[in-house]
Amino acid sequence: MSGKFLLIGVILQLAQAVRVAGGDCESGKFPVANPDGNGNTCVLCSDSTKGGIDHCAECSLLTSKAKSSTVLITCTKCSDNALSPVGDACLRKCPAGSYETTTAPDNTRVCTPCHSSCASCNNDPSQNSCTSCYPGFVLDHTNGPLGMCIPECTGKYAENCANGQCTAKIGSSKYCSRCKTGFVPVDGICVSVASRGRETTICTPKGDGTCESCKDTYFLQSGGCYQSTAYPGKTLCEKASNGKCTKCINLQTPEKDGSCPLCAAGCDLCDKSNTKTCSACFPGYYLSGTKCTKCDTSNESITGVKDCVSCDPPDSNQGSVTCYVTQEPTVNPTDPSVNKGGTSLSTGAIAGISIVIILIIGGLAGFLCWWFLCHKKK
Repeated sequence: MSGKFLLIGVILQLAQAVRVAGGDCESGKFPVANPDGNGNTCVLCSDSTKGGIDHCAECSLLTSKAKSSTVLITCTKCSDNALSPVGDACLRKCPAGSYETTTAPDNTRVCTPCHSSCASCNNDPSQNSCTSCYPGFVLDHTNGPLGMCIPECTGKYAENCANGQCTAKIGSSKYCSRCKTGFVPVDGICVSVASRGRETTICTPKGDGTCESCKDTYFLQSGGCYQSTAYPGKTLCEKASNGKCTKCINLQTPEKDGSCPLCAAGCDLCDKSNTKTCSACFPGYYLSGTKCTKCDTSNESITGVKDCVSCDPPDSNQGSVTCYVTQEPTVNPTDPSVNKGGTSLSTGAIAGISIVIILIIGGLAGFLCWWFLCHKKK
């Protein structure tokens, strides 16, 4: 008789394991193992003290180790804020490379990815809807403020630029700082002085392929004139008048010629007394202490993700960045645990394990039936 109960106990334990693996709690909760090892407790998805995520309303268990042992779930719906592209947080502001949308029928706020080449876009995932670009890329305008991101110093941004003079740093990309004879740089593009177009009236030529001064809401920067109300100029100057920047976005005080002192590489905001001390980074970088590091690059305590161009540092400043966008398919957007640098089982492996468990349960159930039938006949 004891053998029967032993078999029944084994079957119940296996069945319980399957239920826990699939999530044995009502919507809005997830199972957490009790400290004594006896069963589980259903915890609210929003309980960050027990492995949940702040403001998360619905969730599922991670299928692999998360970036931090304190995070056990992937969030699928937020009660407040917007769901991040990889389901790891409910954010007040969507990260670079995404835009906020709402989904029917309950108007859930989610961060929807732009095209992978766009650092920001006009609420459209197409390649031509970019409004800004990642480091090393510039915006090739095709429709007013919209366009496609192309590599810096290529295309029309390379035409008529003097040899080796694509050196002007605006934002996190390079533009032409000196043009060939007869041309001047306006918004990073060399325009003909002889054309007498609007662009050439903005720039007062210096005679050496650069601008001596600018007009209106343009400002002088690294030999060229840039519009303060359009990309890329607006990444550096918030307000300009009479051809000079009067308020630099990076918190620096404008120079006498109306140009803005630059922060360290990748740094969007920096200290007035020390341009190497950063407090915010451009898209494509993460802040670690007071320095900005590219998302695909590691430092002493944080690990970058290959090909990653939009990321956040780990909360503890230890471990891997959370990657939101890659420009190569090295991060699986359907599995947030991979984005966060964790190790995971493949879909095939998980399916195989599930089949094995089902076969074991089926076999034991069949054996139990045979056991009862045989003893009944006796």
